[in-house]
Amino acid sequence: MRRLLTILALLLFSFTAVAEQKSEGVVFDKQMFDFGNVMRENKNYTCAFVVENKSDKPLVLLSVKTSCSCLKAKYSRRPLKIGEKSTIVMTLEAGKMEPGIFHRVVEVETNAGVYRIVVRGNSVEK
Repeated sequence: MRRLLTILALLLFSFTAVAEQKSEGVVFDKQMFDFGNVMRENKNYTCAFVVENKSDKPLVLLSVKTSCSCLKAKYSRRPLKIGEKSTIVMTLEAGKMEPGIFHRVVEVETNAGVYRIVVRGNSVEK
């Protein structure tokens, strides 16, 4: 039984990995943004990721999921034509964070696959 569960988990992981690595024409300007030191107060910090459609069909950003409530995402749901770019704006609410180093994974689901981008930094007391 344990062997069967291990095999099923490996198969599921392989299918997920293939879907995530499929970058047919979807290009991000960067994969990671480092905020550096952010003051842990009621202040918001923002960064942007630019996504470009270099495929031969329209690209739709279906969802952008963050790994914590301190990080919010804004993005356009309008389909990107071939060659078009769009911006995903990430807002970090520093007052909601615990002190210390943070590493947040953001999952971008598109009609061409799922991609991961990262936001990191260090939350420090005033």
